[in-house]
Amino acid sequence: MMLMPARRASAATAPTSWLQLPHGEWMRAELSKALAPHCAKVFGYYFARVGQLAKSVELPDLRVQHQFSAALTGEANIRTDLEYWPFAEGVLDAIMMIGQLEFERDPHQVLRELSRSLIADGHIILAGFNPLSPAIMTGVWPANVKKLPWCGRYFSKARINDWLALLNFEIIDSGYVAPTMMFSKTASASVGLTHVSRFIPQVGAMYYIVARKREFPLTVIRHKQRAKPHVNAVPLANRIKSPDMEPK
Repeated sequence: MMLMPARRASAATAPTSWLQLPHGEWMRAELSKALAPHCAKVFGYYFARVGQLAKSVELPDLRVQHQFSAALTGEANIRTDLEYWPFAEGVLDAIMMIGQLEFERDPHQVLRELSRSLIADGHIILAGFNPLSPAIMTGVWPANVKKLPWCGRYFSKARINDWLALLNFEIIDSGYVAPTMMFSKTASASVGLTHVSRFIPQVGAMYYIVARKREFPLTVIRHKQRAKPHVNAVPLANRIKSPDMEPK
């Protein structure tokens, strides 16, 4: 199966609120619950919430002194194009981006920029819409093709893992959350998929990835020179014989 190029001609409009998604508040709560155990291990001084959806995800156990939001549009502490990330190299302790990569023009470049600004052993938390979920079928309906989140370009969790591996990230944990068909008119968000997700996790409408940036120092290994064998330069015939060795 040939994968479609990740880069597109122009960026699409990303969701600015969970209320724009069918059962969005329920999905946000499910994602917060899944990320909570991992966020307790994230600590430092600066934590960037990238995109409007990341801004409202509750992470009560996060041990970071300063948090701020960054997005191109909408209300954010920093207004920026993610392809031209305005932070210096190695200044952020952790970054969380949710439901944003699918709508970027060049997702590879965005990940490179985020990685550049992270310190060594810094954390990145990503969440996106799962193309393996039954919710993808809802987006095939003609009335939904241009609606959120189906107007974005879906990437599988495995594909994102590969991109992170190329940037020297170690995957700490990953999984699927919020099993739903994303029918806005249904009273139940999961429509019976919660039981199915215990056996088939891929029915979750969203995936999440928690990764850590690794930097391996380059150490020069000096090879020891082998000792040359000692060779007597005097020919054997010309060597002075000891008197004790003379024949009697």
